[in-house]
Amino acid sequence: MSSIPATEVVIYSTTKELREDPSIVYHTLDLGFTADGVHKPAYSGVQIEDPATGYMFINWDSREKHMAILETPLLQSLQEAMKPIFEGSVKMNHIIFNDHTTAFQQPVTEVLLLTPKDPSHRAEVFDILTKLSDSTKQMLVFGPALEDENEVVVVCGWPSVEAHWETVANPEPKAALERLYTIADKIHHFHTSLTPYSGK
Repeated sequence: MSSIPATEVVIYSTTKELREDPSIVYHTLDLGFTADGVHKPAYSGVQIEDPATGYMFINWDSREKHMAILETPLLQSLQEAMKPIFEGSVKMNHIIFNDHTTAFQQPVTEVLLLTPKDPSHRAEVFDILTKLSDSTKQMLVFGPALEDENEVVVVCGWPSVEAHWETVANPEPKAALERLYTIADKIHHFHTSLTPYSGK
């Protein structure tokens, strides 16, 4: 199996313009695609529960390849292109997921950010997530943020939001998740519908 790239995960406050026309993000992605080490497609979407939050997932050869943009003239062009899209807070992390993700290609993608309540819980958090990942045939994938290993990003693909809640109400996943939320704080847990984009 080919190596798993580092995934740039961007969670941001959306502008009114973006909520009215999500395709305006494509100009920014087109610029990003000119960088060395970026993979196509990128995935973008707004939160189902509240479209004031947006998501972008972009795969790179490595975090270092992405961050190299900071030393190039491309940075200023990207910052200008982002102005019509981002409004207020922007959170960016890089994750190397435990397996190749197909979650982005599903009708609904669950996005969950966790922080173990104590470093001693980290191994058990990963153990629970690994078992959930295996039980979903890697539809659920996860990994620690390269910027902060205490923050874990989980994504899972679903046919619908309702299918997610129905599945996790079953005894086995319910018990696993109850234990997970006993030892880890849920800091972000929402759904989005992502659109792939490979450039114009």
